Amino acid sequence: MLRETVLRLVTAVAIATAFGGAVRGDIVTVDLSPYVNSDLSTYTDGWNYPQGGSSITVDGIPFVLASIGSNNDTGIIQTSGSYDTNVIPIDLFGVTSADVLTNSAYGVCGIGVGEIDFVGSSGTYVYSLTEGDNIRDHFQGGFCDNAPGVTATANFGPDRLDLNEITLPAAFAGETLESIDFIGYGQGELGLPFLAGLTLDPDPMPAVPEPSSLMFLSCAIAAIVLKRRLQ
Repeated sequence: MLRETVLRLVTAVAIATAFGGAVRGDIVTVDLSPYVNSDLSTYTDGWNYPQGGSSITVDGIPFVLASIGSNNDTGIIQTSGSYDTNVIPIDLFGVTSADVLTNSAYGVCGIGVGEIDFVGSSGTYVYSLTEGDNIRDHFQGGFCDNAPGVTATANFGPDRLDLNEITLPAAFAGETLESIDFIGYGQGELGLPFLAGLTLDPDPMPAVPEPSSLMFLSCAIAAIVLKRRLQ
């Protein structure tokens, strides 16, 4: 009985170690507070939004709204000038998808207004933002109101935050996501994108075991073989 228990433990530990140790894959909500530059509460009907620091869930995805100012107003990363680049350091391995809450100040449908660059250790994936597709004015008013490409929407009276679920290329499962660059093209009333929430989903285990882990995989196989012989 003791020998059977020991063999099970050896097998489990060897397999877990071979594939990266503890199981990863917990959703990571990113606090944007250090990077925000604008108070969403001052936008049209902005008092409808939850207070900064609030936890909200959109289509089952958790987000934490950033805080700005002494009153804990809702902070966002608002782009303004031409190719306005806002770098968010990440340094997280194996991210396979990202969930973002984005909208814009103003907006005319059909205009490319910005992009989100996912900078990995071996390359960059660019997700483009186009008014009337996957981004629109935050306020239900006279600017671009259509966005059939968004995944889901959280409504706060006439205001809203749209969710875009972005699947990253397969290569990101085996490398480090170094940063996310939120970029606006400075289109003025044609659309100025902003970022209000960010949640990341790392792959629960690396796509391919690292070479240094292969010996542990061998141990796992050996343990299984030994177990069968002792039965």
